[in-house]
Amino acid sequence: MNEVQLLFVVLAALYGWECACWLRRGAVAFSTWLGTGWRAWHPDTLVGNQNGGFMLAPPLPPLGTLFVANQFPLSLSTEGVLAFVATNVNPGWRPAQSGRFVSFDDLREARAHGIKVLVNGELLIKCSSAGLARRCVEQLQQLVRLQAPEREAVLAENLRGAFDAAAVDRLRQEFRRRVRAVRGLSNGLLGYGFGVVPAVIWHFGFKSSWLGLLGGLIGLTGATAFCFYRAHRALYPKAEDERFTHTLTILLAPTTAMRAHDALSRPLMEGFHPLTLAKVLLPENDFREFARRVLLDLRQPALPFCPNDSPAASETERLARGALQSEAEKFLKAAGIESDQLCRPPLPADETCRAYCPRCQAQFTTAEGTCADCGGLARKPFGPTG
Repeated sequence: MNEVQLLFVVLAALYGWECACWLRRGAVAFSTWLGTGWRAWHPDTLVGNQNGGFMLAPPLPPLGTLFVANQFPLSLSTEGVLAFVATNVNPGWRPAQSGRFVSFDDLREARAHGIKVLVNGELLIKCSSAGLARRCVEQLQQLVRLQAPEREAVLAENLRGAFDAAAVDRLRQEFRRRVRAVRGLSNGLLGYGFGVVPAVIWHFGFKSSWLGLLGGLIGLTGATAFCFYRAHRALYPKAEDERFTHTLTILLAPTTAMRAHDALSRPLMEGFHPLTLAKVLLPENDFREFARRVLLDLRQPALPFCPNDSPAASETERLARGALQSEAEKFLKAAGIESDQLCRPPLPADETCRAYCPRCQAQFTTAEGTCADCGGLARKPFGPTG
């Protein structure tokens, strides 16, 4: 292998890394390659750890689309904020959470530092993105300025916004319009880097062609960075730091420029609950299965419900989870799905099964005992008709 061949191997490896998407627990990715046939992806320990996992964005033209939705990482009530959410949109374990509780009477300052949310100068929680951290801080700053009776209406309004399917559709249309030039340039750059450049070098030789090829590469990356900056400013007007960092990286790294559209799409839907994106994007059967798992977890989350012994913290968790469950069931009802029917008990897998877990639906041959995978939830026996 000569130096030029090695260079293309390195380029391919770097491009593969750009296609890798890290998902923290509490997030769900929705991806499509050709604009149809959306799939939901959860963090997996096969390529990850207890905090999250990798997924691969569509690597070939037309490069696909990737949205990421997050469950809101805080439990909020009219009295305070709890850095713990008992429910989990992902199968398996919950993300690591501090369980710190701060009443609004004691909340003097809330600010975002990258992906960190700081309250009174101390870490409250680490979010999956800087945008989500800013959203958490904005809600805290909004709530702390209000009196307790006024906070209830604001909390309900914010929760309704997370289940606004019409807003998801509007945002998708806006994204398609804004990202069209960036997507075209990214596809062109990929074809140029892995098609045109090797062909020209093979035909004319590296010494004779490298200067012209470099000029073409600079021109394409520069155009991509310019179009990205404009699209990012329109879609994320407040994200000035991220815009500068992304634009500079795209300008200097061709493999990053090839995936520039991902930097525009990934944070776009993080303000919506994953159930909302599942309704808009997934096929009906996939959506119903997704909704069933989410609703089972909402109705009966894994133990413990709250790691903080403070009565105010426990009450905040209970109220926040109850409000989320109520809004999710309203959302499903509007979609024509009855929650009780969706969450009906499973049929026994065989004649030896006597009980099941109300959360994960695992089945057991003895009625007594608990489900270890769900923190010790009590098993439920099958009815006489099974």
